[in-house]
Amino acid sequence: MKRVAIIVLLLVTLVSVGAFAAKGSGWAIGGEGSLYMGSIGGGIPGGGGALTLHTPFLPIMFGISVDSSLAFGLTGDYWLFHQDLASIFDWYAGVGGYLSASSSYFGLGLRIPIGLQAWILGTDFLELFLEVAPALGVKFTGDLFYWHVQGAFGFRFWL
Repeated sequence: MKRVAIIVLLLVTLVSVGAFAAKGSGWAIGGEGSLYMGSIGGGIPGGGGALTLHTPFLPIMFGISVDSSLAFGLTGDYWLFHQDLASIFDWYAGVGGYLSASSSYFGLGLRIPIGLQAWILGTDFLELFLEVAPALGVKFTGDLFYWHVQGAFGFRFWL
């Protein structure tokens, strides 16, 4: 199962490196650490990582994550707001959905991503980000409805 997770992340990385454009309408690829608080578990304490992808063809930020307990996550977020905050900082907020699965649960739900971006060296190339996403989900094993807070931090390259 661990090999499958590594292969999936490598395939997504290879596919995402195809073509690039400028910030705002271009591709973003990035690694990130993830932190989940609440019923889902996983994230930083057990190790793991994620990959985000934004294409110029769809206004959606996609994410795929895997942690050391072999829990998988997929997200898709539409940023409703993306504005300058001050100096090198921007912020964004939107709506999205997620799907999460492991050997002990399967869930899906809605999320509200709110993030802070810092453009390193004042360029449109390298972004550091911190994101918090309150989420409401349905888990098909255990508690049926649950709320939790998802979060992520890391970097993205906009090429």
